[in-house]
Amino acid sequence: MKYASEEGFVVLALSQLKGIGAGFIKKNLNFVKQNHLWCCSIVEKSIENLLALTNKKYSASEIKEAISKAEDVLAQCELHQIGFISILDKEYPQKLLEIKDPPPVLFFVGNLSLLKADAVTIIGTRKPNENGKIIAERVGKYFAAKGWAICNGLADGIDTHSILEHEEFCFAKVIGVVGSGLSTAAFRSLPKQSVANIDNILHCEGLVLSEMPPLKKQDTFSVVKSCRIQAGIGKGTILIQSSLDGGSKFTIKAAVDSKRPLGIIRPIKLDIDREDYAANRRIIEGGVRGLGEFVELKNGVSSNPKIVILSSRESYPAFESELEHTEQALALNL
Repeated sequence: MKYASEEGFVVLALSQLKGIGAGFIKKNLNFVKQNHLWCCSIVEKSIENLLALTNKKYSASEIKEAISKAEDVLAQCELHQIGFISILDKEYPQKLLEIKDPPPVLFFVGNLSLLKADAVTIIGTRKPNENGKIIAERVGKYFAAKGWAICNGLADGIDTHSILEHEEFCFAKVIGVVGSGLSTAAFRSLPKQSVANIDNILHCEGLVLSEMPPLKKQDTFSVVKSCRIQAGIGKGTILIQSSLDGGSKFTIKAAVDSKRPLGIIRPIKLDIDREDYAANRRIIEGGVRGLGEFVELKNGVSSNPKIVILSSRESYPAFESELEHTEQALALNL
């Protein structure tokens, strides 16, 4: 299986155990990396050694069942030509490691090298007005022309308009993150536009990611989970248009948690009072406090995220500069 290391398979099997989640694996990641003796030629023994290092206890039958499930997932990957990488593999994106619960395993189809590209996440409502569509297209075109990869969830509306070079062709560097598995059968649970976007992305040598096994259908929970991956892939996130109850809040919250810059489109005067721009308006008027209200943090935002208001094309370079400045600052603090 391409990009499937022995350690990667152990992580895949480990993630099949009840009670072993993304947060646990990240918490113990550095500890595990420093203790290479946990991994041996026998998978069961590797898992036992790793669990012993982290004070987790499971029976031999539970471990064997987890390995069996992992083998089934691998067989599905082989059948549907889906690759996977684990959090221990060198191909795993470093930016994604910065979020609090990075997925232990990423499944993919397409050009995996895009994970090394600088990316910006562009999101918004599934039902934009005409001005929202135009702005999404302009923002996507600007950053694509500057060499950025564009990341989002490939949904109808803003997501779609931000990745299209022409009506049926995506930009060369697009990273889509979906809430379903990556098999054709699982794609049936996605909206038709999302499936069309996937086809266009792969035709243009882009990349589609998921943390869900190949046959898993998309549901509300998996969509929400995928939002943190979108935020983790991008150096920063741009909100084009959203109401206060829009799903964009989940990606924005993940971006805030990982201290990524936020670009907020300022609605034109004609749209300023529209409900489908209410989230933009709340953040622009309230700053960090308004941001906390949008993502529904009871105690507000504990950090001080950089918010860049994007009023026109002339303000896009300022957001680019903030992306680079924030990354340098975070690197110095590590």
